[in-house]
Amino acid sequence: MAKYPPYVNGYGQLPKLFAEIKKAAVPPKFTQDFMSSMLGLKSSSYRAMIPLLKNLGFLDQGNVPTQDYKDFRDDTKSILVLAKRIKETYADLFTANEYAYKLSKEELTSKFITMLGLPKDDKNIPFVVATLQELFKLADFTGKHKTDIKKKQPDEGMIEKPLQETSEKLRQLGISYTINLNLPATTEVEVFNAIFKSLKEHILSE
Repeated sequence: MAKYPPYVNGYGQLPKLFAEIKKAAVPPKFTQDFMSSMLGLKSSSYRAMIPLLKNLGFLDQGNVPTQDYKDFRDDTKSILVLAKRIKETYADLFTANEYAYKLSKEELTSKFITMLGLPKDDKNIPFVVATLQELFKLADFTGKHKTDIKKKQPDEGMIEKPLQETSEKLRQLGISYTINLNLPATTEVEVFNAIFKSLKEHILSE
C-alpha cells in the first residue's frame, strides 16, 4: 500500500485555519475543542487539520504547539517558516524537484504518481496535490518577501539639509524671525558653545 504524503480532503479551509492560528493565543494543547471554541472552526472537515499540523511540525506528538507554530504567528516570519516546514515535510518531493513549488497541478500529479508508483487514476493524489498547492500559496520559498525590514533612520546630513534650505528661503523672501532660547541651568561653557554653534550653522548662517 502506498504511503501518501500528508493531505486533507478539506484543503480549501487551510487559509482560514492558518489565519485563525495567527489571531489566537498559543494554547497549551491544540485540540478539536480549541479549534471549535477559540478559532471558530466548527466544521467536521477541520478535524483532519490536527494530524496535518503534526506532520508539518507545528504540533508535537502530544498536540503541544512547537516553536515553529509560535514563529509562524509572527507576520515577519510566517511565510518563511511555513516554506521551511513544507520542504521538510515533503522532503522526497523537493529532492526530486528543488523547485516543486513552481510546478503546475498536472506536473505535481505526474511527479507523485511516478514517485509513489501509483496508477494515473489514483483517487488520493488529487487531494495531496490540492493540499500542497494551498500550502504553497501561504509560503515563500524565494526569501524575496522581507516583511521585517526596518525603516531607515535619517542621518545627520538629511536633517541638516531641510533646516538650511528653510533658512535660505526665508532670507530670500525678506522674512525675519525672533528666536527665544531657554538655556539649560548649567555652568558648563561647552554646553553654551554647542548651542550657539548649532544656531549659527543651521539657522544664522549666510
